[in-house]
Amino acid sequence: MANRRATAPTTQNSLKSTTMNHSSSSIIVRSAVLAGVFSNVLATAGLGSETAGPLQFPNQAIQVDADPSDWKGIQPHVASGENHLWFGQGMTREKWTGNRDLSYQWRGAWHGSRLFFLIEVTDDNVAEALQPSSYLCDCVEIYIDYGNRGGKRVTVLDGRKDWFEKYDSKEIMGYEMHFLPTKEPLVFLDHRGKYATSSPHNVEFAGKWQGEVKTRRTKTGYITELAFAIPASPIELGKTIGVEIGVCDDDGKSRESIMMWPATMAEFWIDMGGYAKVRLA
Repeated sequence: MANRRATAPTTQNSLKSTTMNHSSSSIIVRSAVLAGVFSNVLATAGLGSETAGPLQFPNQAIQVDADPSDWKGIQPHVASGENHLWFGQGMTREKWTGNRDLSYQWRGAWHGSRLFFLIEVTDDNVAEALQPSSYLCDCVEIYIDYGNRGGKRVTVLDGRKDWFEKYDSKEIMGYEMHFLPTKEPLVFLDHRGKYATSSPHNVEFAGKWQGEVKTRRTKTGYITELAFAIPASPIELGKTIGVEIGVCDDDGKSRESIMMWPATMAEFWIDMGGYAKVRLA
């Protein structure tokens, strides 16, 4: 399967890997060299007690304005240190120079029919979105297992080997969403355009998804705040979903690092088994 990241287990102590072709964009991805290694592995560091049971998203009214003041009292979840780094596709430990280079904290809530997220990113060089694909730019990635299914995020129905080569809404069991911290934030909801930076989904996000997103530069990086409904999956009290949060770092020469929360699971972009369980309280 040729997809946009590795196809075999990768942890914080990443196995050295060989290359595979992603798509027509010729993006290099990695797969593990050693056979028989364990699959669906989570980095042990980065899995704190907060992931032992479902997290709680409180029901709280939030104004989407990139101002954290109305998030007081909501616990932040922190991604910092090399244990939260995912290695592959040319990303190595040496390219990350410390938490000032890339780290973040995030919070979540729900209200009415929407989920809310606040991501506060430390990034010493917020670059313009000049790369051909959204995930090669500075961006926030949010993964949602809206049915709390676990398993594959995309279920191939036509037998093709590469799920990424085409988009079929009937195959989507969970979402991979990208938010770029540009002056007017760019939004990408799924792989129908192969996450081409030139083809964002802002109009659909604002309409069908009831979406809002704001971003603001800070002295140490940027803040992204957003809200959205999930089409055909109601947001309601007691619902449990899966959530994975990532932040990509492009210092001007394409992506150098990606940091994940709760942990650097192998195929987190396609396997939802390691997502944190979140209950809407």
